[in-house]
Amino acid sequence: MHLRPAALLLALTLPLAALTGCAEQVKGTASADPNAEAPATATSTPKKPSTSTSPSKPADPTAQKQQGDIKIGTKKKASGLETCGVLKAADIEAATGGKSSADGGCIHTTTGPSTIITQMVTVPDVADQDGEKKQIDIGGNTAWQVSASTEDCQVTVMLTDDPAAITSAFSVSVLAIDELDACATALKLATQGFDRIPNA
Repeated sequence: MHLRPAALLLALTLPLAALTGCAEQVKGTASADPNAEAPATATSTPKKPSTSTSPSKPADPTAQKQQGDIKIGTKKKASGLETCGVLKAADIEAATGGKSSADGGCIHTTTGPSTIITQMVTVPDVADQDGEKKQIDIGGNTAWQVSASTEDCQVTVMLTDDPAAITSAFSVSVLAIDELDACATALKLATQGFDRIPNA
């Protein structure tokens, strides 16, 4: 896209004009509009200060959602890991019996049987997933199996219960296009990945 010089000049000066228009100092005092309706809370009784000893904190929208009681039998390293490099193509091929078209990465596809497999060190997001959820155990740590169908299954295992850890779980998802037990394959790969991740 080529702009003509006049259009370019206009495009550059309009934002500056808008900014300088906002830079004026306004004199006077602020007061409520006498014709405005009072908010519903204006007539309510004021809240009494809390007598609890713990200060209340606003909810952190970036905080991980708790998935229930988390048990960590083997604390794993949760930082400095290659996000998509825990499992290799040979691991995927051994678990599925197929031929992987990738030599690493988050997404592996196989032929003979045809599957799509994702692996990732991630934030546990089981609460937001659709499907049948089942809490399981891998290596002494809490894990979840989420089965959307017989062909689509994800297993997520907790690596740590440290709230400061950003990526505190390892997850494997299996979508079987051909005949394959998706949940058994996801469990096998998640366990293998969990075992490969160094202990903390």
